[in-house]
Amino acid sequence: MKNSVISVFDTSIASYNIGNQIIMDAVRTEVMDLFSDSFVLSLPIEDIKTNARHYNAMSSISFVGGTNILNSDIRKYRQWDLSLHNIIMLSDIVLLGCGWWQYEEQPVTRYTRWAFDRILSKQYIHSVRDEYTKNKLATIGIDSINTGCPTLWRITDDVVKRIPKEKKNSVVVTLTDYNRNKERDIKLLDICLRNYDTVYLFPQGTGDIPYIEELGYADRFQFISPQIAAYNTILESGDVDYVGTRLHAGIRALQKSVRSFIIGIDNRAKEMARDFGLPVLDENRIEELEDWIACPYNLNLNIPFERIELWKQQFRI
Repeated sequence: MKNSVISVFDTSIASYNIGNQIIMDAVRTEVMDLFSDSFVLSLPIEDIKTNARHYNAMSSISFVGGTNILNSDIRKYRQWDLSLHNIIMLSDIVLLGCGWWQYEEQPVTRYTRWAFDRILSKQYIHSVRDEYTKNKLATIGIDSINTGCPTLWRITDDVVKRIPKEKKNSVVVTLTDYNRNKERDIKLLDICLRNYDTVYLFPQGTGDIPYIEELGYADRFQFISPQIAAYNTILESGDVDYVGTRLHAGIRALQKSVRSFIIGIDNRAKEMARDFGLPVLDENRIEELEDWIACPYNLNLNIPFERIELWKQQFRI
């Protein structure tokens, strides 16, 4: 596909959640690697206008990158700008590590099924984040491969081997402003304050700092700038663990060979822990966190490298 145009619907555009930037870093890495001789364009996902539709039409392949973009009724919950006009105009989009919004008992609506059938590629097999998403898509006849989130794809055995076994002196903590549980979060913060000399707070969303202030803990932490570069610097310091409810902040820690303790508060963390061995502690077992961080770190990831390569191979033919 030399000199072709590849477009990527970028879920970090106009998003306040820095986790989407972490996802899109990985998405861009994989797309640029696959299509090193192509023009790669970033398109918005939440406000799709004439230019985005035009570039989708002229692209050899269009991807939508990561995050929990799929759900059973797009008329009720829409992270993706799938207006009727866009459903009619968009086409041949390939999912890259996408996931289902939440656990949903309801079947996919006829309207949503029609929309996905119309806009998603039938030429290529899609890449999804977890088995739950794969099974949901299968109910409406869409083939996919469970590759996990692309943020996992380069966490090799060598990366895991460099993760220290013993607890560090410092820790980076995250909370989630849109999923608040004061009892759970206070226990998390108190455990970190008891067990680490220095506690940093990384605000991944715009509501995280007000939430910490509401809890009455704002003066007990060192705040990190809410930018990925600042977070990377702390992780690369060599004397820090990660503890928090933000899934992709925890995955970024693993990418940097940092001990990571993710508190599972939604289906994303729980499903990826089940499928790939991510270090996730269910929120209902938060009391076990103190013992967990005190023990030698033992991580047994099960990243599906063969399935990832199988998915990639279809674009190399």
